[in-house]
Amino acid sequence: MGIVFLILALGCFLYFGFLWTTASYLSFLWIWLLLGAIHLLMAFVYKAPERLRKNPLFFRLRIFCLSSYCIFFLLFSYLIGYLSQYHYGQWKDPLSYILVVGSELENNKITPLLQNRLERADLCYQENPSATIVLSGGKGRNSASAEASVMYQSMLKMGIPADAMLMEFYSKNTKEKIQFGLNSIAEWREELYFRDMEAQREKGLDFQDEEYSYIKEDVLEWEDRPPHVGILSSQYQLFHCMAFAKKEQEYYFVTMSAEEPLYLIPHYYTREVLSVLLGRLFHQI
Repeated sequence: MGIVFLILALGCFLYFGFLWTTASYLSFLWIWLLLGAIHLLMAFVYKAPERLRKNPLFFRLRIFCLSSYCIFFLLFSYLIGYLSQYHYGQWKDPLSYILVVGSELENNKITPLLQNRLERADLCYQENPSATIVLSGGKGRNSASAEASVMYQSMLKMGIPADAMLMEFYSKNTKEKIQFGLNSIAEWREELYFRDMEAQREKGLDFQDEEYSYIKEDVLEWEDRPPHVGILSSQYQLFHCMAFAKKEQEYYFVTMSAEEPLYLIPHYYTREVLSVLLGRLFHQI
């Protein structure tokens, strides 16, 4: 078993080196150094010298480390399986909005992960041509521009009309990208409301006129047919996104996933599992 821990430690260190040279824009790369160190410690604990293993204190420490490792491994495996299969909502009506969750940029350019999300957003828009795409993401540590503005330019090149997109520039993490993105939808709907109200008044109509249909339709949409919002992100992140989105009761949500690059899957899922565990521990999700 000791040799297994050594192999796992070596794998963690090699994966860190691989990511550092090919995807240094990723956050929390140090996780793999930490995991490598933990596996080295486990190898030492398991294959400790005989005289140490006879020490009662070390024996208790050995039992504690091995049992803790097994418990964490089982929990980690369960959460990865859960996140990889997570889905929320059922398609009922055409989408009103497609909220695209941004991710890290590399030197102010779209990464393969984010490109997959934008391509999925393009497909969803083709299926829901009346929907509005909401691009959510602020400026990260590796870029001079906000994620939303870079995504916007990329979507324009795909042929998405400019008036079919909204942008949110200020969010810094997943929670803010969801909350600020939904706030952008609410502000846009309010603007549409006042535009329509002004247009109706120019026609000489008021709230009492039967022809003034906006208020009636708006109430029906919010109460009987809430706006359908698609939350679009990578599969590993959908649970985290919905943990924040579900707090907004006035929308009907459905999740949509984009593929992750295969060589980045271990990092994204490991980072997300730790994020979910810490979020639950500190009651943030």
